[in-house]
Amino acid sequence: MLVPMAACGGSSSAKSNAGSVSVACSQQEDFCQAMTRAFSKETGIKTTYVRLGAGEVLARLATNPGEFDVWAGGQAENHLLAQDKGWIENYKSSAASNYPTDYKDPSGSWTGFYTDSIAFCSSKSELKKKNLKAPTSWNDLLSPTLKKSVGMPHPATAGVGYMAMYTQAVLHNGDEQQSVNYFKQLNPNVMQYSKSAATGTEQAGRGEVTVAIALDSDCEKAIQAGYSDLVTTYPKEGTGYEVGAVSVLKNAHNKDNAKKFTDWILGTKAQNLYAGVPSFAAPTNPKATIGKNVPNQNKVKKVKWDMRKAADSRDTFIKAFESEVSSSKDAK
Repeated sequence: MLVPMAACGGSSSAKSNAGSVSVACSQQEDFCQAMTRAFSKETGIKTTYVRLGAGEVLARLATNPGEFDVWAGGQAENHLLAQDKGWIENYKSSAASNYPTDYKDPSGSWTGFYTDSIAFCSSKSELKKKNLKAPTSWNDLLSPTLKKSVGMPHPATAGVGYMAMYTQAVLHNGDEQQSVNYFKQLNPNVMQYSKSAATGTEQAGRGEVTVAIALDSDCEKAIQAGYSDLVTTYPKEGTGYEVGAVSVLKNAHNKDNAKKFTDWILGTKAQNLYAGVPSFAAPTNPKATIGKNVPNQNKVKKVKWDMRKAADSRDTFIKAFESEVSSSKDAK
């Protein structure tokens, strides 16, 4: 659904003539809605968005590269893939001048505006029924006791699913086949491969699965939304993480406004709004205020993440996953 977020309170002629911008938003729905509404209210720019997973955005850009003006959200490596296809216009925002180098591409193809990590989001009551402790290792998910009790997003549609695959490759010294083999072992324990990254946390919250492979921010969001039975743990071997990026699209019909949106979402004022959404991803702006209950990314053991290699390996991983792992299950 295309959701219009009309400007509020902007009665001046400057605001009324501010134009429009269309956003492909790869974040949770309430985040997309709140941030586009805030941008529209502040600038008077009529802002519309479509909530899509990173894989879905890439598919839409392939068929209609002029559909959106700006892409906000999704792992930075997916934005690199879009750049490879010629869909990104490099733009170095002055709002990111003080950002750490890990949070921005030197060419300006993307800039990160949030970060979070892969975690295990578990139902304490379901763990108790199975006489299990909350998992603290990737191997814990392979327990026969968890048959059809693990939730995981599909790598082709949700970035977290692919992040999990690349994480396994890193843990196996870059061996892609070892990563595929891990998920072949995990497959009997997976209830379904969902389209959305946040689906698993909701499934775990309802007791439909025992453990979900999910972002720590999504698990915390579910906890704060009322699924108080959930608990977040991390694999001791190390975990993957994302830098959620924003990019100006080359075929944008409203390129100036796309750049304004980029400047705005990278600024301190916008990133201070995360806590009010609430979003439990950590802001990347060093001056932004980190909200209550946001997982402390400095305490998470992370694998060495090479975004270029992660981007270049995506198609190979997904083809292997679909042919060797998920062919026995329907992605829902």
